[in-house]
Amino acid sequence: MLYLILFSFIAGLTLGIKGKLRFLKKYKPVTYITVLLLFFMGMDIGANKSLISQLPKIGLLAFFIAIFSIIGSILFTMIYEKARSDKK
Repeated sequence: MLYLILFSFIAGLTLGIKGKLRFLKKYKPVTYITVLLLFFMGMDIGANKSLISQLPKIGLLAFFIAIFSIIGSILFTMIYEKARSDKK
């Protein structure tokens, strides 16, 4: 899995430097990918029966970790998109 992540990063970096994916800028893929990531993260957590059964034990801390993860993802995506649009 690590090799797949590294390969994807290097491929994206190479294509970005060469300007092969300029047409994607108008679709804001980072925003959509972040939303998909959050969706799949929630789906994975919801499907994990042992984690769901331990929620009363984990309690409020788990709730705050989830909320701050979502807020941080949205906030940094917005900052990134704003920075990219200012460069145009």
